[in-house]
Amino acid sequence: MNRAGFIIFGDFIAFWISFILLILTQFERSNYASAVHVHILPFTILYISWVLIFYVFGLYDLFSIKPTIPYLRRWIIAIICSFAVGILFFYFIPIFGISPKINLIIQVVGFSLFSFFFRRIIYNLFSRTITRPTILIGNSVYLSELEKIILKNPQIGLLIINNYKSIDDINLSEENIKNLIIILDKEIKIPDKDILDCYKKGIEIIDTAKAYEKYLYKIPVGYIDTSFIVDNVNINKDIFYKITTFVTDKIFALIIIIISSPILIIAMIARLIEDGKPIFIKQTRVGLNGKIFNLYKMRSMVVLSPDGSAEKNGAIWATGAEDPRVTKVGKIIRKLHIDEIPQMINILKGDISLVGPRAERPEFVNILNKDIPYYSFRHVIRPGFTGWAQIKYRYARTIDESKEKFEYDLYYIKNRNIFLDLGIILRTIQIIFTH
Repeated sequence: MNRAGFIIFGDFIAFWISFILLILTQFERSNYASAVHVHILPFTILYISWVLIFYVFGLYDLFSIKPTIPYLRRWIIAIICSFAVGILFFYFIPIFGISPKINLIIQVVGFSLFSFFFRRIIYNLFSRTITRPTILIGNSVYLSELEKIILKNPQIGLLIINNYKSIDDINLSEENIKNLIIILDKEIKIPDKDILDCYKKGIEIIDTAKAYEKYLYKIPVGYIDTSFIVDNVNINKDIFYKITTFVTDKIFALIIIIISSPILIIAMIARLIEDGKPIFIKQTRVGLNGKIFNLYKMRSMVVLSPDGSAEKNGAIWATGAEDPRVTKVGKIIRKLHIDEIPQMINILKGDISLVGPRAERPEFVNILNKDIPYYSFRHVIRPGFTGWAQIKYRYARTIDESKEKFEYDLYYIKNRNIFLDLGIILRTIQIIFTH
């Protein structure tokens, strides 16, 4: 079972404990069997929806189960949503013939308390016992960053017991620690004899790039070369994946346009009243294979140039929510992500996909291509409305930040699949409704 699997299993136990307590406290002994028969199926379906809600709110992400105020806030919102789904399920879709009131409250409260309790247990276990002893060998910036992240997040399952700058500082043949993992810098070369000795003792050896991918869900740019790309990246995904993403992209875009049209019309009227036209703007972006296309957005800033943009002297980096160019209406439509809805037209046209790397401005791409190795590689797949880098990292405002976002793009390009895409979409929905 992987590390996140422990949390899901904990929620499964929490559900059954709370369900058993519900039966024991709300029904007579003679009615236990019939009560279980009536309630087991609808409450199991409800539990599955709760797991989905918890996933959307990132409550199965090991980096988010660390007991912090932001985690508690997400937890409370997820519980409220779970209760709301329970009410909708039983009172607006009454297919099971029951309308529990107190029973639903007991189940939600019981599941919440036990689930929270199990998460604390799991966090403590990963922090203290369910960890792999780890040795770092090397002296790179990436390895130092990895060490800091491991020390701050023991729940990812690694415990650093030694850190060596060189292979000469350690005798691998003498290492005999159960379940040991050795993370190497890319310049470190281990003799074949030592590697064989490690394998015989069950010691795992991985390089820094693999550790980043496995534990941090990104791939460091400094470890990328042509051979890595050729050996690890499959651009031509199977036909099932291509057909599925093509169909879901178009269906999702149409649904969003239809559902959001009343909100979009109100926003257009507010846009006109505030400072007139243009309502929509086009921005040139770099797409698949470096092709330039126009990305559609609702204008949220003041007009400073003939094309309706807020850039008088050319493209500039985003400056965040406090950008003085954003109008009052613009702040609202940005907060509600209404300005992004016109991108559904780009999805229908095939300029972008639902999920993929963010489509950047040509001006920025020209700069980043020079400063970030293999940056143009992100254009081998179609850009996306949302993406792995977008949900894992903030807006990039500098070259260094763009470099780190690119590392998340590399992870997605290498590992993309239907389930990863679905997870990104669900997390994007959570971000839209909570940020």
